[in-house]
Amino acid sequence: VPGQPGNSVISGHRTTYGAPFYDLDLLEPGDRIEVDTAIGTHVYTVRETVIVAPTDVWVTDPRPGAWLTLTTCHPKYSARQRLVVFAELVEGNLLPAVTPGQVVAVVAGLADHHW
Repeated sequence: VPGQPGNSVISGHRTTYGAPFYDLDLLEPGDRIEVDTAIGTHVYTVRETVIVAPTDVWVTDPRPGAWLTLTTCHPKYSARQRLVVFAELVEGNLLPAVTPGQVVAVVAGLADHHW
């Protein structure tokens, strides 16, 4: 979850399903990423961009501090590799760490809500 200690990972498509990460390759170290959540805006600074194999799932491993990791297919129109952007939290409210079980409980509670 963005704004929480560890490694918040968001993966998105580059060329399909609205292509939310079409221009992810334009991010460079030092660039600013803002993520809005229910508790406020979290500001991250890009620290590193790497190209890895699709099997390199280490990019989702926990990290000390508070990080945002963005992943997408690379190059455009191919799933041969993955483009990964690592960004470190530099501004915003830091939430306490939650477990996957707590996240599931919240999501399950939302499913029971009558909108």
